[in-house]
Amino acid sequence: MSAFLGHIHYWLYRKIQLLVERENLILEKTSKVVDDLAEELHSISVDTYGEPINPSIPLENIIDHGNIHGWLSNQINIASVREAAFIKDMLDTNSGDEAVNVVTAILDAFAVQGQACGVVAQDNLEEHTAPAIYNALQNFYVNGMPCDGGDQVVSESPEEFTWVGDHRLQAGYWRTAGVDPKFMALAYQTWFEAFVKAIDPAFELVTTEENGTRLYSIHKK
Repeated sequence: MSAFLGHIHYWLYRKIQLLVERENLILEKTSKVVDDLAEELHSISVDTYGEPINPSIPLENIIDHGNIHGWLSNQINIASVREAAFIKDMLDTNSGDEAVNVVTAILDAFAVQGQACGVVAQDNLEEHTAPAIYNALQNFYVNGMPCDGGDQVVSESPEEFTWVGDHRLQAGYWRTAGVDPKFMALAYQTWFEAFVKAIDPAFELVTTEENGTRLYSIHKK
């Protein structure tokens, strides 16, 4: 990456901001279910993995200008692992009805943010096609650094875009945090579903499995 701030750096930073905002939304919603326990568990994840950035601070005022690529990559790592660790602790320390309510609250946070991002993305959607919606989705959630290669595309047409849903660029963060990858995949699926529905109700996200591999498809109804 360049030694100077450019569009791609602001693009990545916006996605990091959204990740931190989602973590805060999870905290807000789970606090309504388990009161102070959510705050206590979140504090543990912060102490372990580092303080969240303040999403309101402009990139040029917070980034290490001498290590732009490294700073962005590190912030993605910190925020991704911290969110996953917080979710793990919330799932592990609750049982019975509280556990059900915690799961609902976490998934609701993902859905609410996915829906909000989809609404914002409507303004810049030039084509109402499945590939265009997929490309728009990439502007709103952390899916590695540009050098990481992105998703494995299976097929694409104006009516349907399918990619491998192995979350390979998130799985390492989940392993570090020790969170259940199946739950995290469900959470991301919830986010994707809400985003697609909001950006264009004529499309939907369909999740299938082929030879043991999860596939996501943005499909025209």
